[in-house]
Amino acid sequence: MIPMDSQAKYAMIASGAAALYLRLSNYHEHIWDHAAGALIVQEAGGNVSDRNGKPLDFASSAKMVKNSGVIVSNGSVTHDKALCILKDF
Repeated sequence: MIPMDSQAKYAMIASGAAALYLRLSNYHEHIWDHAAGALIVQEAGGNVSDRNGKPLDFASSAKMVKNSGVIVSNGSVTHDKALCILKDF
């Protein structure tokens, strides 16, 4: 594991240098920590959701209160596998 800023983690996923980024805390994330990175990953063909498979909600408030955790992947196969594994936790 390499400590780095959230945006750097999103860049690693978007570039293909990493396959999966999980943030599974119950803390409600600030939208500014994830909005730009989520867009970059999605434009690169990756997937971004919460641990329940819901899109991240950047519109309701300054924090993502309607989401539980963050899952970022470089493709739907990896993303679907992560969601499947996490549904039991």
